[in-house]
Amino acid sequence: MSYYCHRCSAQLGYLQDVYTSDPLQSQYQLDKFIKHTLPLSHPSASVFNSTSTGDYANYVVDAAASGVVELDAQGRRNFIWLAGRPTGFSYKNGALIGPTDGVKVVLSSDATKVHPFPVTAAHLVTHTCARCGGVVST
Repeated sequence: MSYYCHRCSAQLGYLQDVYTSDPLQSQYQLDKFIKHTLPLSHPSASVFNSTSTGDYANYVVDAAASGVVELDAQGRRNFIWLAGRPTGFSYKNGALIGPTDGVKVVLSSDATKVHPFPVTAAHLVTHTCARCGGVVST
């Protein structure tokens, strides 16, 4: 995986063609919304601390506007945003692991699949920007 700071992401065009509006337009996205807003709808999913569709949509916008760009092994562009505040809770096999304070947005280039989920900043690590060498937290 490669990581890029926001400045380099903009210069490289990674902030173009990011779908941040209408994150509930497809059945796939609705299924992800349910998975990440209703506790224990999926036993090992992280869950946002709000079921508000407005909050959910804002997480997509906030991550794309302020997050680090991650290019995964398949070349997909994801965004990781450290919120600096609680975003939800993480579960594993139905057991509460702990609170989350970040958001990851995946499939940002696909209008019908882009979706966010909460992540724990404590599990995130520091990388260097693949372009400028600056520090990025992901």
